[in-house]
This record gives sequence, structure tokens and C-alpha cells, in this order.
Amino acid sequence: MDEQQQPPQNEPIPNLVLLKVLCVFTFVGSGLGAFSYGIIGLMHGFFLENLSLIPNEQNRELIQMLLSAGQMFFFLNAILYLVSLSGAVLLWKLRKTGFHLYTASQMVLLILPLAYIKGFPTNFFSIFLTMVFALGYYGFLKFMK
Repeated sequence: MDEQQQPPQNEPIPNLVLLKVLCVFTFVGSGLGAFSYGIIGLMHGFFLENLSLIPNEQNRELIQMLLSAGQMFFFLNAILYLVSLSGAVLLWKLRKTGFHLYTASQMVLLILPLAYIKGFPTNFFSIFLTMVFALGYYGFLKFMK
């Protein structure tokens, strides 16, 4: 029997439940991120004009700081969340490219507010969450094409 006709060797099939759970959470988070940042980008002027309607002063200041980044900031975030979402779809299909798309877009999403918003505080929880997801996905790379 030559090499082409031999049956594949028995490789252990990994339990992909964790991968699927990570992907579902990414679908939800990136989908909502793309949608919300896209809406805010489209209606940026409306949000700026109606800041006074926010009753809590701390929330109003935070939203004003975010809106100060400009409309392009929100569109870039929406695009990056779409890239992250497409990466998760590829990860679901066990494609290594998905890991790279997901990880790169998430890294840029962490940096973007720091570049666009003067005085924006570093969000350590977002950094931690991004690392957890990236490491979780990384654990499945050896089973991907």
C-alpha cells in the first residue's frame, strides 16, 4: 500500500467546546461593537447636540470625551469590530487566518482610543479580556488549517 492510500493516523480530536464558546462571545461582542460604533458614527452630530439630556454629570463627561474623538474614530472602531467578527467566523471554521485577523483587530482596538482621545485612561480590564480571548484562541491554532 503506498502513502496516498494509507488511512490517516489517529490524531486525538480536541474538544472544541471552549473554541465555540469563545467564538459565540466574540460574535456577540464584536457584532454589538460594530453595530453601536457604526450607529454613533452615523449619528455623531445628534449625540453631540443632545449631551445636555444626560442627567448624570460623570456619564455626560465620559460620553463627551468619547465624542471628542470625532466621527472617524467611531467608523474605524466599527470596521475593526467587523474584522474581529470575520476573524471569529474563520476561527469557527478552524482557519488560522481568523486568529491573526481577530488578534490584530483587537490590538488596534486597544490602541485606537489612546491615539484619538487626549487623556483617555488605559482600560486594564479590556487588555486582560483581550489577552484571555487571544490566548484561548491560540490554544487551538495547532488544530487549524
